[in-house]
Amino acid sequence: MMRTFDKVRMLPRLACDVGQPKIFSFHDCLPDVFSRYLELLIYKRYKILGAEELTQRLTGGKSVKEVVLTFDDGRRNMWTVIFPLLKKYRIQAILFVIPERLGTTQEHFPNLEDYWKGRVSWEGLYVTHRRQPYLTWKELEVMQASGFVHVASHGLRHEVVAVSQSVIDFQHPGVYEIPVFFDEWVAAGTPLPDTSWGAPVYERSWSPLAQNIYVPDKTMDLLMNQFVKTNGAYFFFKKKGWRRRLFDYFLQHQREAGPGFFKKNQTQEKESLSVIDSRRLIQERLRSSCLFFSLPLYQSSSDTLTFADEAGYKAVFTGSQIVSRGQAPVPILGRIPSFWLQFLAYL
Repeated sequence: MMRTFDKVRMLPRLACDVGQPKIFSFHDCLPDVFSRYLELLIYKRYKILGAEELTQRLTGGKSVKEVVLTFDDGRRNMWTVIFPLLKKYRIQAILFVIPERLGTTQEHFPNLEDYWKGRVSWEGLYVTHRRQPYLTWKELEVMQASGFVHVASHGLRHEVVAVSQSVIDFQHPGVYEIPVFFDEWVAAGTPLPDTSWGAPVYERSWSPLAQNIYVPDKTMDLLMNQFVKTNGAYFFFKKKGWRRRLFDYFLQHQREAGPGFFKKNQTQEKESLSVIDSRRLIQERLRSSCLFFSLPLYQSSSDTLTFADEAGYKAVFTGSQIVSRGQAPVPILGRIPSFWLQFLAYL
């Protein structure tokens, strides 16, 4: 969730920052929503930059009414929804993928183009999101070859770990009713979404940056999920104030669970390998240059940018909270959550 301070400063940033392109960050998006976004950009006469154009912009020049569309994680929604619409409107985007999570199957999964032609039902598109949550290398090859998608790196594994007892949110539905906190959902073995609703999400960190891991008692997951089920299940999240109700219930019943504990992080993911090897793998598999790196969870250490420079990235992308640049060896590009794109209608 965005902090209130970040929300307050976002609109002035949209309206006044003309020094660089407005870079929007997506994970998933529904077809009608993404179509409206693209049509808005076209109507307002924004120039939508691709990877090569953005690289040229980094070397200088004033940006006027330019935007960049970026997508993190390499989720199935990129193939099912986003790619067909990019082709339809002839617009380019940057896709950050996690090589270790990509599928190797040669199976052809359907997308919106198949739906438009009557080859698959809407439910058929939805089922594929559960069967294969992430993209395949074959799909990446098709998207990269199209010229509408530039494939870049989001880390080798993008491992996420809990680092404190502080609860920051609860698992809730996103696009296609897939849980919003995708990492935790996949790490749990991708159970049916309705068994995940309400599970506490604890303060998290990109694994290479965490010395210790917090291991919570799973009793609270069951208690919170049961509370959601008895109060409308999926429709619970359509009610106003659902998050406040979950926080209140969690605090009231927290003592019913056993205490969690901390343990040393024994992760096999190393920061240097995650940054450097992910680029190497992408370039080898797709036989094309990987220009950019997106920080997992928008987090970094003092070494991250050094590794990115050694790997040969042209820029590092973060979130709305821009990492301190200091004497950064590579450009750091802050992004705007996709929700804010709609406000360009008033600018």
